[in-house]
Amino acid sequence: MDLPESIESRLKTYTELRKLIVVSGLGQGTQGSVVVCSNLSQQHVAVKFHERSNAYFRERDVYLRLSDLEITHVQGLRVPILVHFDDDLLAIEMTIVSPPFCLDFGGAYLDRPPDYTPEVWRDWREQKCEDFEENWPVVQEILAEFESFGIYIADVNPGNIRFRNNT
Repeated sequence: MDLPESIESRLKTYTELRKLIVVSGLGQGTQGSVVVCSNLSQQHVAVKFHERSNAYFRERDVYLRLSDLEITHVQGLRVPILVHFDDDLLAIEMTIVSPPFCLDFGGAYLDRPPDYTPEVWRDWREQKCEDFEENWPVVQEILAEFESFGIYIADVNPGNIRFRNNT
């Protein structure tokens, strides 16, 4: 697993504190890296280490809201459940979900949508319609349900909203 040095040291600290064993890397993106760990009960969890604190706190707060509302599914798609978080290490530990799922809330906003211009929103909708093709109407319903919880998801793509029929 090839992680940035800043994340590698935080991963070591986090796994020691939480008594986790690193199993494998799960993915890397613009916001950070996700690893699969095993806990003392030998259950697998995902731990996301953020590169930037602003995205970390947005995502942490979304998971706290989902936890407070006891949300585990949105429009039939699984949502990871918050297990633990560490503000100093910018780490969010969550359950692992398989398709159909909705995950990755680092680009989400609470209680208000991002302050984009009408032109940016138009281009965003056109791009998402193209990205999701025939699933775009369902994705719009998913986004509307999240908005009913006060969660506005700006970073939506087929990698973080996945249906059974796409790979």
